[in-house]
Amino acid sequence: MKNITLYTRLFFVVSILCTAVFVIALILQPPNWKAFGSIALATGFINAILFRVVSKNMKATQLIVENQILHIQPAVLRKGDSRETETKVCETVEMFVSCFGILLGSKIIKFNQDGIRLKAVEIGGDYVSIDYGTNMNIWNVRLLYARPDSAALGDIVEKFHYETGIMPTIRE
Repeated sequence: MKNITLYTRLFFVVSILCTAVFVIALILQPPNWKAFGSIALATGFINAILFRVVSKNMKATQLIVENQILHIQPAVLRKGDSRETETKVCETVEMFVSCFGILLGSKIIKFNQDGIRLKAVEIGGDYVSIDYGTNMNIWNVRLLYARPDSAALGDIVEKFHYETGIMPTIRE
């Protein structure tokens, strides 16, 4: 999610800078101002398109995180120094599962949007398997996840059923 936020801000700032360069070149009209203006305009236009794409991904990410059913933290990468006794967390990989999709680090898997529907959810002893797709194509994601106690598992099943209409299958 941090990467998506960073890219969104980066493309926005570059678009604004290109617009400013174009306006300055248009007003001051230095030598070769048409070349500067054309390059600034083209770069700004490309960045505006990239900003729009990344901001759509940012909205999808926020939708998934805000409506999460499961939050799995499968890995915490630590950085240790031989001179120090403690380690520092340098990166955390997180997975969010919601009724709108799955966020795996910075990868977004959407469902229940754009014609892609959630088809099935299976919760095993050490995994969660999710089938999603259209009528013609079905994909599967299997997430490693230690099954919680029966009360938490009941809450997860209830959330999936209430929010998606899909009743998860529990496997032993």
